[in-house]
Amino acid sequence: MPGTPYSTIINCVKKFYSIKLKQFKENIPPALAETMLLDESKLVKYLWKNKALDFRYPKDKDRLDLYADEKYLIMGRMKYPHVFGNKKRMGFMELYIVHRINQRMNLAKGST
Repeated sequence: MPGTPYSTIINCVKKFYSIKLKQFKENIPPALAETMLLDESKLVKYLWKNKALDFRYPKDKDRLDLYADEKYLIMGRMKYPHVFGNKKRMGFMELYIVHRINQRMNLAKGST
């Protein structure tokens, strides 16, 4: 805009995934959930590498929402149609179990 000292770029962001962090007795820290999502999802990792991902934690709802720049989200969905491969929607406990199993398998591969 003329007359403004700084140019601002407005990106259109879209919420594409949310995960409950507090269901029964568990109270998962948002930082742990972010790390596990980055480790387990190729789509989330792709958006993170392109700096198009935003994690938001509305405290009153006890969930972690993932927002992404719409351009990169469309391209990422073409490459990786599902957030977690061919699996259906996952809760945090399922995500945690898969994460631990993958860690154990990687440790076993490294020791052979």
